Amino acid sequence: MAASWPFIGRATQLAEIRSASRGVVVAGPPGTGKSRLAAQAVHGLDGVAWARATAAAAEIPLGAFAPLLPATPPAGNPLGWAAAALRAPVLVVDDAHLLDPASAALVHHLVTRGGTRVIATLRSRTPVPDAVLALWKDDLVPRLELEPFSLEETEAVLEAALGGRVEAATVARLWRASQGNVLYLHELVLSGILTEDGDVWRWRGPLTITPTLRETIAGRIGELTPREREALELLAYGEPLGADLLAVLGSLDAVQHLEDRQLVTVQPDGRRLQIRLAHPLYGEVIRDGCGVLRARTMMRRLAQAVTEAGLRRREDVLRVAVWRLDSGLPGDPGLLLAGCERARVVRDLELAVRLGRAAVAAGGGTPALAALGTVLFYTDRHTEAEDMYATAWAAEMTERDRTDLGVQRALNLTVGLGDVPRARAVLEETTRLARGDGARQGILIMRAVLAALTGDVAAAEDLLARTRDLGPLSPHGERMIGGADAAVLLARGRAAECLARVAEVRAGLAKEPDAMRSLSAALIGHAANAALLLGDLDTAERLADEGYDLGGRFGSWTRAVLEFGTAKARVLRLRGRLTDALAWARDTVARLPATGVLAGACLGELAHTYALAGDLAAAEEALARAEATGMPIGPYVVLPLRFARAWTLAGRGDAAGAVDLCLETAESALPCDVPFALHDVVRLGRPDLVSARLAALDVRSPLVALFARHAAARDGAELDAVSEGFERLGLLLYAAEAAAQAAARHREAGLWRGARAAETRAWRLSQRCQGARTLALMDLDVPGLTPRQREIAVLAAQGLTNREIAERLVVSVRTVANTLYAVYDKTGVNDRAALAALLIR
Repeated sequence: MAASWPFIGRATQLAEIRSASRGVVVAGPPGTGKSRLAAQAVHGLDGVAWARATAAAAEIPLGAFAPLLPATPPAGNPLGWAAAALRAPVLVVDDAHLLDPASAALVHHLVTRGGTRVIATLRSRTPVPDAVLALWKDDLVPRLELEPFSLEETEAVLEAALGGRVEAATVARLWRASQGNVLYLHELVLSGILTEDGDVWRWRGPLTITPTLRETIAGRIGELTPREREALELLAYGEPLGADLLAVLGSLDAVQHLEDRQLVTVQPDGRRLQIRLAHPLYGEVIRDGCGVLRARTMMRRLAQAVTEAGLRRREDVLRVAVWRLDSGLPGDPGLLLAGCERARVVRDLELAVRLGRAAVAAGGGTPALAALGTVLFYTDRHTEAEDMYATAWAAEMTERDRTDLGVQRALNLTVGLGDVPRARAVLEETTRLARGDGARQGILIMRAVLAALTGDVAAAEDLLARTRDLGPLSPHGERMIGGADAAVLLARGRAAECLARVAEVRAGLAKEPDAMRSLSAALIGHAANAALLLGDLDTAERLADEGYDLGGRFGSWTRAVLEFGTAKARVLRLRGRLTDALAWARDTVARLPATGVLAGACLGELAHTYALAGDLAAAEEALARAEATGMPIGPYVVLPLRFARAWTLAGRGDAAGAVDLCLETAESALPCDVPFALHDVVRLGRPDLVSARLAALDVRSPLVALFARHAAARDGAELDAVSEGFERLGLLLYAAEAAAQAAARHREAGLWRGARAAETRAWRLSQRCQGARTLALMDLDVPGLTPRQREIAVLAAQGLTNREIAERLVVSVRTVANTLYAVYDKTGVNDRAALAALLIR
């Protein structure tokens, strides 16, 4: 990790400073890098003088310039003497807001006199000497306002400093903690809160701050009156706080002074005013300065005041529960359970677990055990969740509670522990204990969901029909069956109907935005996959981003991060943006638990992209990890691995093996996945094997229709049209491959102009695919090879002997030798080493 912070970004500001002939004033909040920017602007220039103003030097006339002036001033005009003594062509004045009047006058004189270019930095929203203010007020020099780093700039500087990728959630968390302040960001990184996980940097554990950062922030806060300190402490433990609440606590007058000092912010929230600390790290330093007893006193005062006000806001229950717990007050099981539920809804899952454990310890009984099991499920502690559920299961409870517990327990067993038989057993027992139709309907819906997850679509359809036969459903049941319907429609390849059903259910959920986050995630996932099946990449990517955001602040709901991070990577791969897809896939894989159901989907997508990019060793490593850590409960976690393995085989030169695997996959895949498996066979050069099947598919989709057209294309012109169709949909890799195939068909027909045009188009498209290396694109490097010649050329380039190639492809050694002779003739190389160099290039 670099101790020195790299200079990243600020290119526009840097150019503006360097182009300012008379000088410039650079203003900005503390820590935004004003001094660093000025230093970068004058780097490499001769004759640069620096004057650094300080509060102490402001007591002495010309104090900031003392190091630059002769020791003894003359008896006459000191301003003229100082200006004459400063012969530097460039003068940098740091912290010009702290200049004494004489020094400020000298700076103004140097600018108006000319001959010295002055670059001054100062703190924005801070009083400055009149002579400095006149610099930009009188249009003598421009004023450049330096803003804190944006999220994107924060990511760039972090990756430059750390020398590697930083997880997106970690970037967001660091940006929020630092508020884009470069100094604070630097110190946070130096505190050691980041760890390298594989090739991705991640933030794990609590926030820690360095002594330097603590002292810097304490200096920024400055001296406080007792009332001001009290107000800051209340905010540190309770922000945001309403102005009315602070008035009750007797601290509103102090807050007004703190606002003047820019230590707090006041923001309208409806008819209320909400008050926060001006920077998140202020709270860390303030809390650090409170003893245990004082901290408890503050939290008890907050809990009492908000309780007496009536817990009017949704977050009040959660806040009071935490304040009471942290202040050592006796546990109230009802309050703790309500706080646990609210923390789960807002996806502060670690806090939800903490409150759930406290509720159990406080005697919350079966409801507390069930609630704790649920939040443990959300935090991927599935074994512990099953322990909570099993303990609760043995107690007496209402039929509704029993049904809810059985359904949640079965879900944890399936998608958490991969134990489908036990999940089915739990649902069967729940069914035996249920008497009412509503309870039975809820159980049948969950059984249908599990059937869809494990690939038994017919059973899922039957279970949903039985559910409806029992009579009208409750509003909750209608939503749940809507999610199951969407899963079945997607599996059947009825993408448009799936999207319509999702829209219908989500319209109902929108009336309760905090309810049923798991159902929302499932619906968004179904819709994203349906959009992909239709070839609507824009909608699929938007939904993937929306689902990723369900993970909550900093991705605390790991399952959403894994599922939708993988979905985002898949969309980017289909767009041909392989580098971007790899970045998302690697970030996602870094969040995988030691074992889990989603390992197959996440690692399969990573391996698939590695294979397309030509990094076959990395692809095989990802596949091996998936085999060791995954739980193959159904198609959605198994098929990604099969697709990835096929393209890894193709990359190793075993095109025939890749084709066989794709055909085998298509035999057992769900209808929604069959088109992609069959189209991969087309991309691997064997459209004759699948054209009839693609044409006969009962899947209504513009993309699937284009797949069928691709397989049926018999000449270069038709393949040109197919390539244009893929490009219109945004599938650039498919478009490049079809164009490369078109060039080959044109050449075979002797249509050289068409061949050159298609080849140029394929090359142009492939350049946008961020390093894609597939068999179809090999023609761009080695034009004119037949599929068999390409296959043998790749194997020979990998060092296989003629006999080894013959055994792998089940042909004669003579056939291999003759084919290689033709390859050498077409490529102009003489041996395997030269052939390998050509193919690698």
